Parts: sequence; C-alpha cells; structure tokens
Amino acid sequence: MKVLALHGAGGSPSEWEKVVAELDGEHEIVPLPLEGPWEWESVLDRIEPHADGNPVVLGMSLGGMVAALWGRRHPECPAVIDIDGHGVPTQPRRHVDPDLAAIAGLREMFLAYGEPELQQAMEELDCFEVFRDVRCPMLLAVATKPMPGQLLFGSYQAGLARDLPTLPPNITVERFDDSHAVLATNPHLVAALVRDFLQAR
Repeated sequence: MKVLALHGAGGSPSEWEKVVAELDGEHEIVPLPLEGPWEWESVLDRIEPHADGNPVVLGMSLGGMVAALWGRRHPECPAVIDIDGHGVPTQPRRHVDPDLAAIAGLREMFLAYGEPELQQAMEELDCFEVFRDVRCPMLLAVATKPMPGQLLFGSYQAGLARDLPTLPPNITVERFDDSHAVLATNPHLVAALVRDFLQAR
C-alpha cells in the first residue's frame, strides 16, 4: 500500500528512514517535504501530484495535522494516520483552564524559532473541527509522556481528555507510552502503529 509520510515542524523527510526500515517493504512509504507558504489548502495542493493511486497519508505532529486535513478533503482516502498532531499548546481552547500568561510566554518561545507564519497557521487551525469532518478511517495516536522541559503538558492533556471522547467513530484514538519525540526515540513503536492500523484496511 502506498503511504505518503509527512514530517513535523522543523523536520525533514529523512526522519522517516528508520520507520521505513522497520516496515521492511510492507508498504511503499513515500516521505514528502512540508514547506510554506502555510495556507492549508495550498499545502494540500502541493501534495496532490504525489497522490496517484489514492494513498494512505501518515503524519507526525504538523504532518499529522496536514494528514487530517487531507482526510477531510479526500473522504475516499483508505486511511489517515496522525501521530500526535492534534493542535498546539499555545491554543487556549485546547486547555481546560488556560493559563493565558503561561501560554503567551510559550508562544514567544515558539516564535523565537523563526517561523511565525507557521506558528500562526497552526494556532488558527482547530484540529478537532477538522477531525469531526473526516469521513475516512483515521488513527489518532496520542503521546502520554512529556518531553524533557515540555511546558503546559498537564493542562494540555486535560484538554485532550475532555475533547477526545467527542470524536466520531471512524476515528480510532490510541494512546502510546512515549513522548511527542517518538519518531526519533522509538521508530519501532511508530512502525507498529502504522502496521497494526493498516492491517485492517
């Protein structure tokens, strides 16, 4: 099965190499670059030329958000796999009791990385609205552990605990025992998530 693989913010297609090795030819994994401009429909348009044969779309973080957008555009997609791409912690709506001062401080930290257009685009995207419009089978895999120094993790997780049960039945939610860095720290786990979900497709 052809699988388009989309990396996270600040990443590159090479980050999928270990997952490709783990899957060992079970699927045709095609890693693609994600680049600005960060208008979501134009991002999807740039993926379209690679989507012959109605592929599965797999994404990590930002890539998972784009994968969900793809699933919304393409209800005929055989499957979407979103690895921990469900919004950003600088979105107050993703928290149960948002600490606005802490969120503002985190936003300044993110902006210091030098991609303000991407930061704005991710903040303006309500992933849960997108998820509710997806009609194809979708796996949403959610990290249960924080990365070292990850801020607002507990508050954000509380928001996820509130919002995840509201998703439609075509979306399978699976929590995994690792952090948002799982693509780098545990490609074996990522490959297992992909393999297990696609076996039923």
